[in-house]
Amino acid sequence: MKRYPRSFLQLVSLGHVLVALPLLVVTVYVFITLESLSEQYRGSVQDGAQSSQLSSELKEDLLHMERNLRRYEVLRSEQALDDYTLVCKEWREHVAAYSRLDLVPGELRQELGAQLEIESLAYAALRDAGNTRSLSSVIDQLKLRSARVLEQVDGILESRQARFLEESDKLRRRILIAAAIAVSVAVFCLWLIRGLLGRLIGRFERAVVRLGKGDLQQAIALDGPGDLRWLGRWLDWLRRRLLSLEESRAQVLRHVSHELKTPLAAMHEGASLLAEEVSGPLTEEQGRIVGIIQNNSRRLQGLIDGLLRLQLAGHAAERIGHEKLRFDSLTEEVLETYRLIASERRIRFACSLAAIEVVAGREALVTIVNNLLSNAVKYSPDDGCITINLQRRGNRVCLDVLDQGPGVEAQDVAHIFEPFYRSAASRQVAGIGLGLAIAREFVLALRGELSLQPTAQGAHFSVLLPLDAPYLRAQTLV
Repeated sequence: MKRYPRSFLQLVSLGHVLVALPLLVVTVYVFITLESLSEQYRGSVQDGAQSSQLSSELKEDLLHMERNLRRYEVLRSEQALDDYTLVCKEWREHVAAYSRLDLVPGELRQELGAQLEIESLAYAALRDAGNTRSLSSVIDQLKLRSARVLEQVDGILESRQARFLEESDKLRRRILIAAAIAVSVAVFCLWLIRGLLGRLIGRFERAVVRLGKGDLQQAIALDGPGDLRWLGRWLDWLRRRLLSLEESRAQVLRHVSHELKTPLAAMHEGASLLAEEVSGPLTEEQGRIVGIIQNNSRRLQGLIDGLLRLQLAGHAAERIGHEKLRFDSLTEEVLETYRLIASERRIRFACSLAAIEVVAGREALVTIVNNLLSNAVKYSPDDGCITINLQRRGNRVCLDVLDQGPGVEAQDVAHIFEPFYRSAASRQVAGIGLGLAIAREFVLALRGELSLQPTAQGAHFSVLLPLDAPYLRAQTLV
């Protein structure tokens, strides 16, 4: 058994979550990735700014150191030497700060350390011997070596910026790909959820339609969330209740019909004896009254017989004996019984009957075809034409009967298959309005459909029946 949430609302909420989840995941991914890239960008900008500031300060420090050393060479002033010492101290601090930058690799840090060491040795020699040539030469070397270090660091910074731009482009492509995947997954989840909801609602709709059409034989068991299954159990309770009421109605109808037939037969027999003047000659007025009694007793007898046939048709599914039948041959047999009647009114039959074998009940098929042909002959005008088509449609067979009669008005379409319903046009033709109702009951018993199709002239009735019997399939499976 499939697992569903406990309620339909939870299923809809789960669908919303599944649709929103891929979008939420890609949003979080984009946020985290952009935050990481932004952090890298801020670090790169900060390192670049510090590097640029320290580079200019290192260059200025070396120039001040060289200038103060030259002053000392000329003036031999302790003040000039002290100024050199102060500037050298700042230079050392700037070199140490520059070495601590993340973008400065280890070999350049060693180079900066070596510059500090050679300057320290040259300054110590100056303090000991008073010779400035060595320190002056070292400062010239420091300027060249410092320029090379700064140039290499600038190159590292430029390569880092280029790599950052490349990563930005890659990130942009990854974000686009992730967004496309997220949207595709969301659309796929939406399609799945809509399909699932459509199937669940479709099953409920088909169950309600079956109840509306009077198909009460098939049990209703809805699959899905708990509240939908609960609704299915109530629908099945309603089906059983309607079936019980239908059986009660049929039983009452059967009893009433049986009780009416005996006194009706006596009335009809008495009227026949009067008409035969067994009790003596009748006046003209008395003969007319006896004729009225006979006609109405026959009409009442036909009505009772029609009610019994309708009642039997309502329970046809329980007593149909399924067998393999040639639908085209059976239609031809029924058609032969109407050719003589139709020829008296010069009504023609245009038949196109494909050789089709079905598994169904003979009595049911004969009744369906007989009632549709009877209806078509009754309402066809003289010199008219009745078209009969029998063809296969997939795993079903379709029988179409078209006449050139007055047709069915729009207001009568919804009631045409109801028992005893007669439209304004049908009141001019003899009948009690049970033929189509009985045919519909037998079609439903065979798990088929009987419908009135739109047509420009006359009436077009269409019957769709399965090629094989559901009951036989069920027995085979068991």
